[in-house]
Amino acid sequence: MADVWIYSEENLRASQMASQVAELGFTPRLVEANGSLRPDAGDGAAARPPDLAVVIGDEALCGRLRDDEVLADVPILLSVRAEDLNGAPLEAEELLVPPFTPAELEARIARARRRLGGSEEAQTVRAGSLVVDLITYQVTVGGEPIDFAFKEYELLRFLVTHPGRVFSREALLNRVWGYDYYGGARTVDVHVRRLRAKLGSEHAGRIRTVRGVGYRFDL
Repeated sequence: MADVWIYSEENLRASQMASQVAELGFTPRLVEANGSLRPDAGDGAAARPPDLAVVIGDEALCGRLRDDEVLADVPILLSVRAEDLNGAPLEAEELLVPPFTPAELEARIARARRRLGGSEEAQTVRAGSLVVDLITYQVTVGGEPIDFAFKEYELLRFLVTHPGRVFSREALLNRVWGYDYYGGARTVDVHVRRLRAKLGSEHAGRIRTVRGVGYRFDL
């Protein structure tokens, strides 16, 4: 399981981020705001650099991480409010401006980890003639572009990047619309119908209804 070190002087935001990255399958570790760039090495965790560093609200800290020989090659995700951006060159691989959905967080983490290594791997998902570009937010069928509303795309992107897994409507609401979304499960059903209609007869059946559970995407 990949380790994520979280840097923040705001305990609430740090705890929320830790919960969100844990939901995505990472192991979060909060780094105390005491001047040290590495967590307590008492249990040996600091002997191995993390797979990702998340910096909340402190652009300058990203530069300090880059200067640390242990952390120099660790991808950085900076989460900062729009009004707090200072316009300086970004020292992070990805910028995440709240509020954001779990789906956006997952996409930004993936991009941050790819960008540091210069890898272009897994930028697209292909299922027959269906191609979903995870970077440009474009979807094509047989080379022809299909227009999706933002949430339609986010739902499709989430499903195609988790093929074969069944997700309940509640889980999809949380992962795509966000934990603070108060709409009902019918929202998911409506968006699935729209996706199927736009994907056409060739690919509509890839979004399978699992009776009594939810939906899955079949590659």
